[in-house]
Amino acid sequence: MMKRFLFLILLCSFARTAQGQTQEEEANLKAAFIYNFTTYIDWDTSDVENDFVIGVIGPSSVTAPLTEIARTNTVKSKKIVIKQFNTPDEIDFCNILFIARNSPYSLQTILAKANKGALTIGEEAGFAEQGTAFNFIVVNDKLKFEANVKSINAAGLKASSQLLKLAIIVN
Repeated sequence: MMKRFLFLILLCSFARTAQGQTQEEEANLKAAFIYNFTTYIDWDTSDVENDFVIGVIGPSSVTAPLTEIARTNTVKSKKIVIKQFNTPDEIDFCNILFIARNSPYSLQTILAKANKGALTIGEEAGFAEQGTAFNFIVVNDKLKFEANVKSINAAGLKASSQLLKLAIIVN
């Protein structure tokens, strides 16, 4: 547990983006963050799903590194499955729903399709304020993440205080 926490802190400290970071490297960092979030979020594990599902809506460079992570890792002893959704109507059950940058669909339409209990994560300015649980942003050329505690709670999830200390809290 401590090892993962230290890894997450290192990610936050050294996550350089913008000029010094390629899109592929940024996607790899985001995928690592998403996977590490699973350690610090309490999900209701009594659901009937046998797999831990990470959904991605819209085309995203994060899908490939998430797929790589899913090949060799589990979440709470469950196999990780990556599902690609092209439209909000395709969204079905997932534990995490990642909303790709520049989605042609409104955030509210996407959030309305997310199941209760899904951790929503975006990568577009303003998404956390508009209702995603987490949102990736760049601050001083470093990849950071915002947390909307109200959205986390509304999804029926609980984020650890260790994770929230690393986040930029938004309302």
